[in-house]
Parts: sequence; C-alpha cells; structure tokens
Amino acid sequence: MDINDSEPEIDFDHLNQYVGGDISLTKEIFGLFKNQVDIWAKQLQADADDEIWSAVTHSLKGSARAIGAMKLAQACENAESLVGEGRKLSARQVAVDTLEIRIDRATIEIGRWEYRQTMNAMRS
Repeated sequence: MDINDSEPEIDFDHLNQYVGGDISLTKEIFGLFKNQVDIWAKQLQADADDEIWSAVTHSLKGSARAIGAMKLAQACENAESLVGEGRKLSARQVAVDTLEIRIDRATIEIGRWEYRQTMNAMRS
C-alpha cells in the first residue's frame, strides 16, 4: 500500500450511481458504513481463526464497496486470501495495519463530506 497516495478514499461517482446525489440517503449509507466498521473492525485480529477472519474481511469489503471506498475494498479482498495455507501471522498483521489505515482514511473523508454538508446547510 502506498500510504502517500493522493487519490480520494471514496469514489463519489460510484456512490452517486446508487444515491443519485441524494444527501439524506448518502448520510444514511455513511452511517451504516460507520456502524459496520465499528462492529467488524473490533474483530480484525491477525490471530483470528479462519472463519472469523473471512467473515470480517468479507463484510468490510462489502461495506467498503457500497460507499465507493475501493482502496479499502481491495485491501479487504487481499486480506481474504490469508486463510488456510495462506494464513501467515506476519502477513495478517500487515493486512490489519493496512485495513486500519484505509478505514481511518475513509472515515476521515466521510467526516469531511459531513462537514461540507453542514456548512452548506448553514449558508442556505
């Protein structure tokens, strides 16, 4: 992962294909995403058994894709393969670190979007 990349974490064009620019719906979807992250990220442990690891990474991937957080979704997809023979604690720890960074970045971008919406509402 290139942690210095400058592309946005969330592809708003992708998201808008589903929400059509509806601010209320976008807020709701972002709220659902943050809730899912709160639930699943707590279980993201490098030493988790394969079943939990798969469930967590798969669920996070789906939530990330739903909001257009494609870098996070790709990181989850990469992490999903770290089961069975591919299960290496060191590789999983790198995956956990990567996922935590991507989750933080997506959450920060959501916060920025929410702030802009608040400021726009105050101006009107």
